[in-house]
Amino acid sequence: MKRNILLFIVALFISDLCAQKLTLEGSVFDKKNNVIPYASIALLASDTITLITGTISDDQGRYQLKQLKPGNYFLSLSFMGYQSLIESINLVADKTISFTMEDEPYALDEVVVKANRSDVVKQSAMGQTFLLSGSALKKKDILDALQEIPSLSIDPNTRKITLNDGSNPLILVNGMRREGGLSAISAEDILSVDVVPTSSAEFMREGYTSVVNIKVKKSEQSYTSFNAGLDTHPLIRFGIADASLEWGNSKYSFYLSAQSFAFLDNKSDMTEVSKTVQSIRNATYKRNSDYSDTYFALGGDRSWSSSDYSSFSLMLNYVPQSNDGNGQTLITDIASNRTNKYAYTRTYDDRSWNGSANFYHTHRFDASALDLLLQINLNKNKNIANQLERGETDLITDFNFHNQRIGFSFAPSYQFEWLGFQSKIGLNSHFQSNEIVQRTKTKSAFKHKEWDEYAYVEMNRLWGNLSLAASVGVDLIFRDVEGYKNQYLGFRPVLNLGYKINSHHAFTLNYNMQLTAPDVVQLNPYNTSSDSLSMSTGNPYLKPYRMQQLKLSYTFTKKGFYVEPSVRYRRIDDDIVASGKEVEGVYIQSLANEGSCNGWSTALSFRYTIANMGFVGFNVAYNTISFPDISQKDHYLTGMVNLGLRYKKFNLSGSYGLPTNSYSMYKRSYSSPESMCKLSYEVSSNLDVSLGMRFILSNKQAERWTDMPGYSYYYDNQFTNRGNLVLIGVRYKLQNRKPSRSHEKLKNSDKGFRVIGE
Repeated sequence: MKRNILLFIVALFISDLCAQKLTLEGSVFDKKNNVIPYASIALLASDTITLITGTISDDQGRYQLKQLKPGNYFLSLSFMGYQSLIESINLVADKTISFTMEDEPYALDEVVVKANRSDVVKQSAMGQTFLLSGSALKKKDILDALQEIPSLSIDPNTRKITLNDGSNPLILVNGMRREGGLSAISAEDILSVDVVPTSSAEFMREGYTSVVNIKVKKSEQSYTSFNAGLDTHPLIRFGIADASLEWGNSKYSFYLSAQSFAFLDNKSDMTEVSKTVQSIRNATYKRNSDYSDTYFALGGDRSWSSSDYSSFSLMLNYVPQSNDGNGQTLITDIASNRTNKYAYTRTYDDRSWNGSANFYHTHRFDASALDLLLQINLNKNKNIANQLERGETDLITDFNFHNQRIGFSFAPSYQFEWLGFQSKIGLNSHFQSNEIVQRTKTKSAFKHKEWDEYAYVEMNRLWGNLSLAASVGVDLIFRDVEGYKNQYLGFRPVLNLGYKINSHHAFTLNYNMQLTAPDVVQLNPYNTSSDSLSMSTGNPYLKPYRMQQLKLSYTFTKKGFYVEPSVRYRRIDDDIVASGKEVEGVYIQSLANEGSCNGWSTALSFRYTIANMGFVGFNVAYNTISFPDISQKDHYLTGMVNLGLRYKKFNLSGSYGLPTNSYSMYKRSYSSPESMCKLSYEVSSNLDVSLGMRFILSNKQAERWTDMPGYSYYYDNQFTNRGNLVLIGVRYKLQNRKPSRSHEKLKNSDKGFRVIGE
């Protein structure tokens, strides 16, 4: 009997052991103890041939294999530039094993550059992590390389990065703000790019609803890099130039950067038609304008120890623009049908200076981190306009505004782990002071002060294939406008859910509510209309408006294909819209919180990567927007086709966009398609030359419509010399003592931004 009981217990033990589901996890390092992200991990049966399962190490070099049966296995590790490794594993319980891989004894950098990693798209609730293809990694310009990412759109005129939905993301490098200086980053040093379409509540107070984080490998030795480029029309004064210089080592980095875009002698044929109950005004004139946008930036960082890190960035932006117009105006009295003719002249001069400074420090504890961020902004603007319509009775419109703004914010935050959640709490105390001085006729000044106390909390966690990123911010705004004081309380909730079916299929659901305060231009009480039949002012007593957004998307990635259909719903309440009435023949309009709108968007993003040759892709969206207050509904398409192809020493890049439409209550605007094509040739490893064209097949056109009760307005700007612009370009890149091919560990809490985890 005792023997039978013993056999029964042993049988139960063996049965329980066989039924166990075990986990094998660990990290992958190189011989310098740096993590190796995106290494291939394969678990093989004891015959070393049969594949049981596999995975890829994450951006922190960690891997995890779940639901394994006890037994004997072989674990195979491989990554371009390292010797393959295979180890015998006897798995009888959950086990944590880390591995060290040896460098290959041949040209590592060449192997890495040729590797095609663009098939790897990691998905989580927070967003997506993209790896660049070998073709993109060879680009001399980082912005050319980033064009491969299907959810990004890059304007070649301004070199600004936006998302396909038009949102302006906060751009981070290794989780830190970097004002300018992107050009100094070498494309081949990019580890990956995080795209967060719905950002944490942490950044929403600043108006950022999305984030792009570029993760770059750090150097272990001294280095210097220089990158400069120029694209310009040989005859028309149109073009953009940029230059960046960076140097540093494993402890510090420092960069200087400058960029300037200019379009001088930009010629237009202008038409303006306005109508009130009593009159019709028709103005036609030729306009010649100058515009430029120049910025200078410098910054750097310093690793004081394994626990302390600091960085700073400074930026100065100068935007002068001016124009003059000459033509005629016809004003018709509707009742008598009498028309008066006026000689039209107008001069306009606007100059804007913007400066900003960011200072950041983080201190790491054993399992948490404390971050401190200080921001300072200084803005100044001078706006002068003189308009004369000379006729039977002269009509004179003069503006002379001088605006200045001072703002600063202090934002401490604390990151920690709580109940399995990666958590963060933070504050952002922000103050701004605005003053608009009107210097025409009787001098007067408008003053506005605002204090914003913002607190937020965020939590992130992964349960198997389900990921969660949730945050909420509480906003308390104190405003003083010309002695009129008020306060507003608002909430900014954000919820991101992600479910990864497998390595090729994933779903994400995003919700956020954004509270947007009016800017100082909308609060400005002075007349800014150049239409002699109307006056247009802001409203100092506007309150914030609320926007809610819900988005569901599905992502498929396999064998070079990236496909993402999505549907988005957006609602705006208490929107800021124009309202007005006619007084003694002049239409007086101002702004009020009287609008609401609903919008639906069905979109598709597509990209196909052709091995190491490059990519072709497009994004298109069908949009519906309705305004219940006026029973109006509009439909329109948006989208862009783009490509980037490489053959030997030739690179071909191009894009063509659908016309841009925008709608608000009573107003609509249209802008003709943006297009670009560029062929470049690699003269050497340091130098590229290119030939390109902007505004292909047609001249640029912009139109605006206003249709309010008792007033309508139409504006048409035909740019006569902004079509088929041929551009000659050159780009020079120099990197001295290229950083070694090592990957610094990017911890989740490093540098103020939580790197996306799978």
